[in-house]
Formats: sequence, structure tokens, C-alpha cells
Amino acid sequence: MNMINQLADKWSIAAKRKYPDELPSQQIVRYTIKFIISNTIPIFIVLIASMLLGITKEAILALIGFSSVRMFSGGFHFKSAEMCIVFSSLVIILIALCGNYFDNYSFAMYLASIILVMLYAPSKIEQQTRVKPKNFKWFKIISLILVTLIYTINIPVLNLAALVQSLLLIRLRGGEKV
Repeated sequence: MNMINQLADKWSIAAKRKYPDELPSQQIVRYTIKFIISNTIPIFIVLIASMLLGITKEAILALIGFSSVRMFSGGFHFKSAEMCIVFSSLVIILIALCGNYFDNYSFAMYLASIILVMLYAPSKIEQQTRVKPKNFKWFKIISLILVTLIYTINIPVLNLAALVQSLLLIRLRGGEKV
């Protein structure tokens, strides 16, 4: 069992003991705690690293671009939350550091992102949402709109964030073992 799961278990059991009638089931409380931990830690890591590197504006843009597309398009998932936190944080920081070097490639990044989203979105969301599979087409449409909106805004960091997220839609051959 990994560290985040252990922490979520301890906190959810303690919360349920203290507020047995006020809270939903322990499993729901655990899931909520795990969700909060898994989503806030990368944000804090990215913000702290970006402040140290002097790229806070770019990091915030990278976070917004990456996570807004990911929310609807899905994508690659690690088996452990810890690996996801490390990978996501590093990717966002790299996007923030490198994004402005891709200023002349906005259209190429947009074209690649649109093609990848059309081909693969939504990807790996079956276990991540309660939306019925017949409605997944709306996730694809929203993802396409977001990528187009990001291109229209024309900020290189946002374009690179959309492209990197679009690349994570590609399913690995033979399944994901990471």
C-alpha cells in the first residue's frame, strides 16, 4: 500500500469515528481525502518550484492548460498516486521552463493536438467518471474546443501544455505497466 493510501485510510477512519453520523461512508471519505491530496500536492510542488525558478506565471499557465484539457480528455494514468504526483509536477515545470521556446510552432502544436484529441480522446476515463460511455463524445468535443481556445489565445506555454496532454492520450501498446 502506498503512502497516500495509508494517509487517506488513517484520516478517513479518524474522521468517520469523530463524525459517524455527519459523514458519508468511510470509503467515500477516503476517496475524497485521496483526491484532495493527489491534486493539491502537485500544485504546491509546481508553485514552490516555479517561485524558486522565477517562472510562476508560466507554471500557472501550464497548470491551467494541462489540467483543463486533461479534465475532459483523460489520458495515461500511473498505478500509484505518488508516481503521478512526481510525473505531473515534473511535466508542468518542464512545460513552464520550455514553453516560450516553442513560440514559432504554435500552429504545428495545435494541429498535432487536434489530431491526437480527435483520434484518442477521451482516453482511460472509464474508471475515472460516472458519465455513461454513450456520452463520452461530449468529452471529445469539449477537449477539441479547449485545444482550439488555447490555440486562439496563442500563449506558447498553453499550446505546449495542450500538446503534452494530447500526447498522453495515446494508449501504450500491450497495456500500461508503469
